[in-house]
Formats: sequence, structure tokens, C-alpha cells
Amino acid sequence: MREIEQLLARFSERKVFSLKEIKTTLAPLFDEILSRHRKGKTKIIGIQGGQGTGKTTVAELFTKCLQYLQYEVQYFSIDDFYKTYQERQKIRTKFKGNPYYEISRGMPGTHRVKELKKTLDLIRKGKPFTLPVFDKSLHHAQGDVSRKTIKVNKKQDFVFFEGWCVGIPPVSSNEFLEISKKNKIDLARMDPNLNSHKAVLKEIPKYKSLWRDLDYLVMLQPISSDLHKRWRYKQERKLKEKKGRGMSSKEIKHFVEPFLPFTYVCYEKIHPDARIMIKGNQVYFKLIK
Repeated sequence: MREIEQLLARFSERKVFSLKEIKTTLAPLFDEILSRHRKGKTKIIGIQGGQGTGKTTVAELFTKCLQYLQYEVQYFSIDDFYKTYQERQKIRTKFKGNPYYEISRGMPGTHRVKELKKTLDLIRKGKPFTLPVFDKSLHHAQGDVSRKTIKVNKKQDFVFFEGWCVGIPPVSSNEFLEISKKNKIDLARMDPNLNSHKAVLKEIPKYKSLWRDLDYLVMLQPISSDLHKRWRYKQERKLKEKKGRGMSSKEIKHFVEPFLPFTYVCYEKIHPDARIMIKGNQVYFKLIK
């Protein structure tokens, strides 16, 4: 385990994680994932967590470390499979006035599920596959599918598949409302009639076939929902520094709030293999058998 801790510390970009977090959280998780390797088999590892919880950071870190150990590894996000800008504009028009589809992207229904399923099937069979690239800076930060793609020709030992709604199960309207009330999420402020969420709930069953391809699921869960907004501000600030374009503070608030009730559906209804709890900037690990 000591060697794993040293490896993670070495590749932890800008020392994002403390040595304590690596020892108590990331090293045990990495070791658990590594133990599931089977020669000639591709293990698909899902990473779920709300906005800003560090899904990409963890996926990138584990990918670098596994590649250093001579494993074939690739990671991608469900965000890479968003529909085009034009397609999402049509959805927005169809559900005009629906706060969950007024935001530019992210909700169930805004992804190319069939293409993602085909990709996961190719990964599972060990065949070459191509990953699309989604540029979030285009169309005033509403994003669009890029012409660039990532071609992967070799059979992979591990593939990390991350996203805020990875693993989300179908729930009834009553369950959705109860979960929101329990977590003090003010739905009425976004949707006074408490009816708009039903359109999103109808899309969720279309994703069920994707989750069956997961061999192991990690959840990153913050103690407080306020952390999602704080982290999103930080992400957009970085995007502006890198691309020169990003969402304003008002746009960020408008973008984050509709995700919260569905994010808490994930936290309450998904049964992950491992759960990382986050308190402020600290993380601690609980392995769920």
C-alpha cells in the first residue's frame, strides 16, 4: 500500500490531495480497483458525483497511475456525448419554460445515449472505439460537439466513465419530490407548479442499459449542497482563464440549481461500490461492500 501512496502522491497534479487523503481515501480505493483487474478483460469503472466533486480529477489521477504501471487505460465523461448545440436548442424549444431544459446541457435527454451505448459495447468487446470531444466554451459557453475525436485502438484494461448522473435510476414523481424536500431543495422557486421535473423523469429509463456495463461504481458525495455552487464558480473561472469564455456568476447559479434535485436522487437511490464523502476541501473514504 505504501508504494501505491507514493505513486498517487507523485502524480497528484498541483498536490490537489493531501498525503492524509491519499493514505486514507485514494490509496485504498485505487488498491480495490486494481484488485479487480483480470487479464484479457476490460473493467469499466463508473465515477458519479455532483458538479465540482472532483470526478475528472480522480479519473485522471488513477489513469496516469495505472498507465505508469503499464496498464492500458482510458477515461471519458458522459459530457463528451452531449447532443449538438442545434439538437439541444430543439429540446429547449420543445420544453419552453421548463427550468430543467432552459439550461444549455446536462439533463437526461441531452446526451446521445445510443452512440454512448455502442461505444460501451465496443469497449466491453475489446474492439477499437472513438470518443467524441465536446467543447463547452462554444456558443457563449453553451457548448457544441467538436470536430476533434479521440481514437483508441488497443484493448483496454481499465476504462473510467465519469459523470454527474452516471448510474441514476428511474424514480417516480413522488419519490423525486420527497427526496428534494428531505434535502431542503426549494423546487417551487424554479418550478411553482412542481410539474416540470416529470419531463426529465421520462428520459431517465433510456439510460438504464448504460449502467449495466459498469463493473464498479464510485460515488463522490459532498456533505453540503452549497459546495456544488462553490466548485462550479471555480471551474468556470478556470475555463475563462483557459478559453477566454465561460459563464457569468448569474449564469452559474441558473445552471447549477436545476441539477441539485436530480443529483440528490443519485446520492439517495444509487448503491455504489465505494463512496467518498467530501466535507469542505477534505475527503474521507468509506468502502461499501
